[in-house]
Amino acid sequence: MKILLINPPGDLERFLGKGRNFVPSFEPLGLLYISAVCKKYGYAVNVLDAAAQKLDLEEIKKIIARERPEVVGLTSFISNGGLIYELGRWIKSEYPGITVVFGNIQASVYAESYLRNNCCDIVVHGEGEYVFLKILENIKQGGRNLSDIPSISFLYNNEFVTTAGPAVVEDLSLLPLPDRDALKQELYNISALSNMPYIGNKNRVAKHMLTSRGCLFSCSFCVVHNKKGQRCNSLAQVLNEIELLINKYRAEYIFFMDPLFISNKERVMNICREIKKRKLFFKWGCEGHINFVDRELIAEMESAGCHDIAFGIESGAQRLLDNVKKGTKIDKIKSAINLIKKNTRIKVSGLFILGLPGETYADSLCTIKFAKELPLDMAQFSICVPYPGSPIFYELRNKGQIDTGIRANGALDTSVWLRYSAYISFTPNEPIWVTPDLTPELLRKLQQKALREFYFRPAQIYNNLKRVNFANLWSSAVTFKDMLLERG
Repeated sequence: MKILLINPPGDLERFLGKGRNFVPSFEPLGLLYISAVCKKYGYAVNVLDAAAQKLDLEEIKKIIARERPEVVGLTSFISNGGLIYELGRWIKSEYPGITVVFGNIQASVYAESYLRNNCCDIVVHGEGEYVFLKILENIKQGGRNLSDIPSISFLYNNEFVTTAGPAVVEDLSLLPLPDRDALKQELYNISALSNMPYIGNKNRVAKHMLTSRGCLFSCSFCVVHNKKGQRCNSLAQVLNEIELLINKYRAEYIFFMDPLFISNKERVMNICREIKKRKLFFKWGCEGHINFVDRELIAEMESAGCHDIAFGIESGAQRLLDNVKKGTKIDKIKSAINLIKKNTRIKVSGLFILGLPGETYADSLCTIKFAKELPLDMAQFSICVPYPGSPIFYELRNKGQIDTGIRANGALDTSVWLRYSAYISFTPNEPIWVTPDLTPELLRKLQQKALREFYFRPAQIYNNLKRVNFANLWSSAVTFKDMLLERG
């Protein structure tokens, strides 16, 4: 059985505009975990990262026509949702014998629409490694009794069916390491012009990995937690993967993509101690949560090579933090970041959201002011997007206050999804939703005002000039022009 897993390209030019330059190139770990599990059980799998290879829709079609796989798996995001809609319909029209499987949050939210528009045969909800394996076993046995496979959707006699049961890998240590060898490693790295503090280039290899899944918090703008809690990989598995990335793939920097890396102090301390015990010399970064910062932890992290931490701060208005169930306090944010900056050389990024539910113009100005007051090395100012799968999305959808792209006749208008962008000010698109006290134009201006005021300060200008080299001089100039110059 020939299996092709595809990471489709997103329509980043229209979705992000020049903001696409900030997005680092990382391997699609979700597909690589699925590939590793399938190969472990004897299946022949190829992985195509059309996004990294910059392949368009026609080039992907040619590969499918040439390879004629029996199963095609596609991972979906809001930025590529329209493309997989087109590609899936083409596959089912030209090669109806191919079983098309969609996965990831976008596909899960729009499962019935994708299925009824003949884009795919099956949608996987949740973590897909062993669910996809069960789908392959089912196909091998004749393709019957899909109802026995947990956490999938399909059509049966034109009825939309979603099976019960979780699609969660409880014991992450049972998973093989991601199948990175399925892809050309030279496609992946962090450029100097990115939204990360680490300054990369073609001679410095940067990788990313996961040591845990899920989150303990329930932020209403987020799609990560989804009532799955947090599950952590074993210490041995984490260190073995780190060693592999350093020794085999020459990684000088590793970013831990966990939504909540520092939540378990003892676990992180043990990881740090083991890094030092094994004499693994590399820089690393992670996402953190303000509530878990303490002096002993950050000292241990720095001694083990921690280079940067990104914190979701979101807002400078406590009322808004409470509204979105962030679980943090303004005073705690200040003390945690000051503790890190006064006691370590770890670089700190602050992630902010403008236009949260209930936000006023004064609140937005408060957030911008707060960002400038904190001793941050970098800041990211996103526009609030009710991403499909988030509690805010479902609330607005149920109230009829957001355009989901689903039309009364069941058709999908996928062009709408281009408006679900946190960097809307880099594009001519209108935001998909704006909180009542703001307007689309005002929100655009606020995002650019935040970027200008944060980065047009002497220290920030100096720091960012260090990121510019001849190779990225033109893209840097164009990006910063669009970022900093107010339109209209």
